[in-house]
Amino acid sequence: MKKINPAFANSITYKEYIRYLLPSVISMVFLSFYTTVDGFFVSRFVGSDALAAINIVIPITCVFFGVSVMLATGAGAIVGVRQGEGRFHEADSFFSFTVTALIVIIIILTTVGALFLEPILRLCGSTDILMPYTKPYGICLVIMTPAMILKLFFEYFTRTDGHPSVAMAMSVTGLVLNVILDFIFVVPLNMGILGAGIATAIAMYISAAIGIFHFVSGRSNLKFVKPKVEIGKLFHACYNGISEMMTELSTGVTTLLFNLTLLKIAGEDGVASMSIITYFYYFFTSVYFGITVAAQPVISYNIGARAQKKLKEIVRQSMVSITAVSVVIVAICLLFAKPLVMIFSTEPDILEMTVPAFRIFCLAFILCGFNIYISGYFTAIGNGGMSALVSFCRSLIFVVVFLETMPLIIGINGVWSTIPLAEVATAIVAIPLFKNFNRHDDKHFPKLDKSV
Repeated sequence: MKKINPAFANSITYKEYIRYLLPSVISMVFLSFYTTVDGFFVSRFVGSDALAAINIVIPITCVFFGVSVMLATGAGAIVGVRQGEGRFHEADSFFSFTVTALIVIIIILTTVGALFLEPILRLCGSTDILMPYTKPYGICLVIMTPAMILKLFFEYFTRTDGHPSVAMAMSVTGLVLNVILDFIFVVPLNMGILGAGIATAIAMYISAAIGIFHFVSGRSNLKFVKPKVEIGKLFHACYNGISEMMTELSTGVTTLLFNLTLLKIAGEDGVASMSIITYFYYFFTSVYFGITVAAQPVISYNIGARAQKKLKEIVRQSMVSITAVSVVIVAICLLFAKPLVMIFSTEPDILEMTVPAFRIFCLAFILCGFNIYISGYFTAIGNGGMSALVSFCRSLIFVVVFLETMPLIIGINGVWSTIPLAEVATAIVAIPLFKNFNRHDDKHFPKLDKSV
């Protein structure tokens, strides 16, 4: 008997919405801490070059994250619609087929990473100075590739399954282990950046095991069954989730561009400063992603059920939450920029560069939550094209435009202002599209894609 989470179909108060939302937000916040924890320990106990090296490796992790999130969100929307229509066995079948396809992809990515690691690291901007740090961390990254991809995939699908608390358990357990093992390997064992990488790999594998156990234990709504081969629908899922993948890949590309630009303007210290800012960016945006991923399965389910009232309710409650969170985040960043930066570094040169840069950069949080949610909303209703448009704008197109122009006009401050300007430009595009597609009357209610 399928037991759908009451928050999916029933009207709930805002207090009940927050209770439903919290596990997803906590799990996304804890996920954002993985690289941050490594950055904290290596910056404190190894040095700023090791911190810069972790930032160099980020584009590679973005590829792995992108593939996993693409399949999870794209297939999750299809599975959610089928559940909303009562087609539970078909939902199980497509879930099982997607997992099979993901395993094949994992084998390919791991093989490529193992064979071409050093050329990939150099392509990402690793210099001769940084290579002694990027290579050992990159080796650990290749080892953890299967765990990283499966962890992200099953974290998303436990929410689609109506069990966000399992996703939270995966993130919390993994992060706690990562912190403990980072300390052991980096401080008393003095294993440097290699120790940080090993710690993260172990934590990722244990976290992924929790997600796998949920779906094989018999307690999940979604079941592993003998899958029907649905190549066309798999491509539809990839298309629908392409915006989430491109967000991750674009993050990798733009991180590379930021690193190359800052190496020219400010050297390795500039990359270290960007690393610190990036950690806070991932942390704060993870709250927005938590709100979005919590809403997505509810939206998809109610698209299948054609429940107009519930759709309007979840969108309204999400927007109120994003507004409140944005005000709090910007205030924290402006008021406490220096103590926040000092968590990662107390070197005078790094502080002098990073504190004013962070105060400029944090203005991006005024609008980025709304842009993230709008892109996720379009994915949830099966409109991959609109989702990709919003995602491309905020994570690649406008970032490249402003990164190529603003430093020429105002120097290094142009680098720090790139993301805030990109979010403003994206909002100008995204908000009118969202208002047009969010009218759930009979005429404008999202049409179901027959391919699901």
